[in-house]
Amino acid sequence: MVELAGWWNSNRLTLILIVAAVLGTIGSNAEAAHAHHLRKHSATHQAVPLYRAALLEYADSGQILFQQNADMEWPPASMAKMMMLLVAEDQIHAGRFRLTDPVVISEQSATTGGSRLGLRAGQVYPLGELMKAALIRSANDAAVAVAEKVGGSTEGCVRLMNLRARSLGMTGTEYHTVDGLPPTPGHDVDFTNAHDLAMLARAIIADTDLLKWSELETALFDNGVFLLHNTNHLIGTFPGCDGIKTGFTFHAGFNLTATAKRGDFRVVAVVLGAPSNAQRFVQAGKLMDWGFNNFTTMSVLSQGQRLPMQVRTTGGAVIEPVVARTVNVAVRRDSVHDIHFRFDVPPLVMGPVRAGMPLGRVTVIDGSEVLTQAEVICPRSTISRSATDDTKVSMGDRY
Repeated sequence: MVELAGWWNSNRLTLILIVAAVLGTIGSNAEAAHAHHLRKHSATHQAVPLYRAALLEYADSGQILFQQNADMEWPPASMAKMMMLLVAEDQIHAGRFRLTDPVVISEQSATTGGSRLGLRAGQVYPLGELMKAALIRSANDAAVAVAEKVGGSTEGCVRLMNLRARSLGMTGTEYHTVDGLPPTPGHDVDFTNAHDLAMLARAIIADTDLLKWSELETALFDNGVFLLHNTNHLIGTFPGCDGIKTGFTFHAGFNLTATAKRGDFRVVAVVLGAPSNAQRFVQAGKLMDWGFNNFTTMSVLSQGQRLPMQVRTTGGAVIEPVVARTVNVAVRRDSVHDIHFRFDVPPLVMGPVRAGMPLGRVTVIDGSEVLTQAEVICPRSTISRSATDDTKVSMGDRY
């Protein structure tokens, strides 16, 4: 036994290197290559980062609770489907399509690689079922089929995706695909950052019904043709989690945009470049748990609430501005708060003005920390029937 132990000690490194070499040749997919990369780093005792970028936001206002490298450019991988699905929802809400509309699977859709259902050219499925598969299962063939339906082509859908990104203020994002697949191994063409992904997540939460699918652990596709298993492993395991989307390529690593709600408090977490499938869920869960444990929500302004100021028009009318939306903020549970407001509203505007026209902004501040902003609007119209339709508000140099 002593001799055996001595032999083991003297040959252990050789055996480890042999085993590592053998394991490194097993499998040709990106996940196996990534796992080999991690084993190699472990053997040389180099610390593996938990992620390359991370962000935690309060979903109601976008208030940042935690961030690290949140503006760093990074490939979204399959999280590109979040924007594709938001565009599809926009088209449905505009009345151009319905969830029940038939979609004919094209040759391009049927031959799309990566994660897929195995759809065949010529098959017909309802639009809503394909959207569900693209979200829950991250099926690339389903995503391409949806994009071709709502955008006329994948190129047309990409144009809509980039336009929608600009409208949301996602200045660090550009899409070239509808599914996030790299054109060649290790060469992603889509790029985004954690801030923009959280912004996109908040739009999905506020403006769509997509969470009704993303909250499901499993779901039937087209009356049982396939059983969809959610790629987001926080669903069903992390209390309150109901979305949204995973993403992986060899270059991007393991990524997740997650959201969870407990009571009236909803958070959005983004983790980019985690070293393993498990770690993206572990780190996102830790971020959201930390947010729930350390913050609570406080309502500070109500939609339509009259603000303590007056604005005059050049026509002589006096306006008492109101806040455009209800404003809730996240505050630390263990702190004393000094909530106050800064109003960026001009005392005089070119009139007349219409109800709902923006007049400025109100900024919510806790002590010296800016928490969020909201639009200030005109509560009523001061336009006479003879006024032209192109009357504008002049903000001058103050706004």
